[in-house]
Amino acid sequence: MKFFTFLMLFSALLAGCSSNVKLSGQNVSNVDSNVNIDKSAAIAVISSEEGDPLTNKRYIPDVMSAFEERGFTNVSEVQSTPDYRLVVNFTSETKTETKQVPIFNNERNLPYTICRRNADSNTRTCFTRYRHFMEPIVSGYKTVDTPTNIYTFQFKLTDKQNNLILDSTNTVVHASCSKWKMFEFLAKDAIVRANFNNPVDKPYAVEMKQDYNCQ
Repeated sequence: MKFFTFLMLFSALLAGCSSNVKLSGQNVSNVDSNVNIDKSAAIAVISSEEGDPLTNKRYIPDVMSAFEERGFTNVSEVQSTPDYRLVVNFTSETKTETKQVPIFNNERNLPYTICRRNADSNTRTCFTRYRHFMEPIVSGYKTVDTPTNIYTFQFKLTDKQNNLILDSTNTVVHASCSKWKMFEFLAKDAIVRANFNNPVDKPYAVEMKQDYNCQ
């Protein structure tokens, strides 16, 4: 619940999906810091048995490409005896946040009362004034439900003995972007942010390029 609340706070930063798209999320991972992963090690990238195989298969090439950009030279989907296995899974869900928002009323000549207390006599004097110009005035509050889409990319790295080396969960939120575009973003961004030496738990925000379209 704490994590979701954090994501909801970040969702206020998000813009439209044709330009100036802002994506915000969370990167959480745990790692065995005693393991040194050589960049020439054979790494097999496979789909999680718990996930959607068609979705995961679609973004495996993006994951491999991101590893190659980081200098890894032997990453592929097919490895006979890999040094490590990278199990990937892409999922999405929709959360709804209920919150109170103000109702503004732009009326002219609305009265308002100001009261002051005299410190010497302890008496209070009040007088009424009228607004002679247009300005937004809070006249009440209403409850609104705000749906937000949460996209998650989780990957786990295990060694030859199936020991867990790295467990990373990467999440991004957006109200209207295509989940396929969000998965494409996560497949690359999560690997770029991956830390193979130290555990990570931190938020991030990134503004996409001017011509980026998330549909």
